[in-house]
Formats: sequence, C-alpha cells, structure tokens
Amino acid sequence: MNNIIVNSTITSIKVSLISVLITFFISITFIYFNSYKKNKKKSIMDILILLPMFVPPSAIGYIILNSFIGVILEKYFNIRIIFTIQACIIASVIVTLPLMYQSIKTSIFAIDQDIINASKLDGASDFKIFTKIILPLCKNGIYSGILLSFARSLGEFGATILVAGNIPGKTQTLPMAMYNAIEANQTKTTIIILFVILSISILLIIIYHNLNKDKI
Repeated sequence: MNNIIVNSTITSIKVSLISVLITFFISITFIYFNSYKKNKKKSIMDILILLPMFVPPSAIGYIILNSFIGVILEKYFNIRIIFTIQACIIASVIVTLPLMYQSIKTSIFAIDQDIINASKLDGASDFKIFTKIILPLCKNGIYSGILLSFARSLGEFGATILVAGNIPGKTQTLPMAMYNAIEANQTKTTIIILFVILSISILLIIIYHNLNKDKI
C-alpha cells in the first residue's frame, strides 16, 4: 500500500511540474503576441483560455475525449493518449492554464506604462522590452501563477479520471489514490494520503503568502 502512496505522489508531482512548465510558456507566448492588440480574435482567445475556470472538470474531460486531442490524433496519426501519463498532463494543462495566464497578465498590466514608453523612446525592441523589462517587473505575478497552477494541478480529479483513468503506478495521482482508499474503506491509507496532500498544500500556501505579503 505504501508503494501506491509513493507512486501516486511521484505521478502527481511529475504531472504538475510538466503541466506548469507548459502552461507558463503558452501563457507567456500568447501574452507577448496579443497583450497590446484589441481585436475580436484576442477576445475569443481570452474566452477559450479562461473557459476551463468556469466549466466543470468532468466536462473538460469529455471535451478532450471527443476533440482533436482525443479523436483526431488517434484516427489519423495512430497516437493514443487516453489512459496515459500524457493524458494526465493534457488535462492538467487545460485546467491550470487560466490561473497561470490570468496571474501573469494581471501582473503585466499593473506595470507603469511610462516605463514601457521610455524604453520604446530609447529604441528598445518589443521583444527586448518584454524579456528584459516587463517579465522581471512582474516576477511575483509569474511566481504566483506557477504556485496556483501547481496547486490546481495537484488537486485535479474530474478531467483526469475521464481521460487518463485511475491506473496505479501509471496515471493514478494523489486525489485518485485517495478516492480509491475511501471507496475501499482503507482509513489508514486515506489519512496518510490526506497528510501528504495537506503538507504540500500548506507549503505552497506559505510560499504564496511570502510572495504576496507586501500586497496583503
């Protein structure tokens, strides 16, 4: 039983780290190309990115199963991701992207526009301004987005269980291991998993609080 706890913890952390890395680069890329454009395409993309924040995870899982990711890849490229660790990561990326994106975007728009304008007057390119000025100034927003996304990924259940299943040692994460333990009336295992989840969560809260203590 200890192996199940260890394996599910490793799987959860692995999925969360990879998904956070992916959501970070997706968010940064989209914000760079679209932050200063006011058009319908940008509004539509904003809606699509933020949609998972308002849609039940089970619905997200169903969409993955019946969309490009779940159907076309297998039909035309013979790539089957269902019931794999890749499915866990895809589900995690989709549900955590809104948190990462919104956190970074909010932090960027809080930057004094005079700083950006002054950099433009000095001849700095948009890319240099973004990488050398904007990103360093909004580092707390980036760190917050990473922490919030990691925490959300760690607790993901609904979408993941639909697309990745609940396979011990392969796709079983901490929430799913706890679900199994509760279903099997294994109180000791449930308490251990709960302790692991709470320990990680409290650590994340402490880090998040220290990052934002000047704002509280």
